[in-house]
Amino acid sequence: MSRSRKGDRTSGSSPRAKPTKESNDTMTEAKIVKAITTTDGRTLIEQPDGTYREAQGATDWAALDALTEADIEQQALEDMAENGIDPDWVDHATVVIPHAKERITVRVDHDILDWLKAQGRGYQTRINAILRAYVDTQKERR
Repeated sequence: MSRSRKGDRTSGSSPRAKPTKESNDTMTEAKIVKAITTTDGRTLIEQPDGTYREAQGATDWAALDALTEADIEQQALEDMAENGIDPDWVDHATVVIPHAKERITVRVDHDILDWLKAQGRGYQTRINAILRAYVDTQKERR
């Protein structure tokens, strides 16, 4: 971490890189919607003029309330069939708890870090993926 002039610690994170023409950072092109939740549980969405209006859901609650448990179960089975999911998937599922990643400090060339950051968010995840691909390749050779 770096220190400010007054000696207080500041964040050690690097500023986010600006996307390049080659960047696939879709977040910069997405429309950002600001919302707040009121103390009574309502969600308000910011409008283009800066005012807030209550969010309107698209759920047809009356139609949902009219469904029986059998109707809901049938629709769930149809959805799973449409998406190629085995109805008994839970019987064959395995819980996998991923290993925690370890925090380290690595020194890399400036141009390498610039290139990784220019690809968009997640440059540290990309570094890990690159290293994993290298390790897997080396394991296959042996």
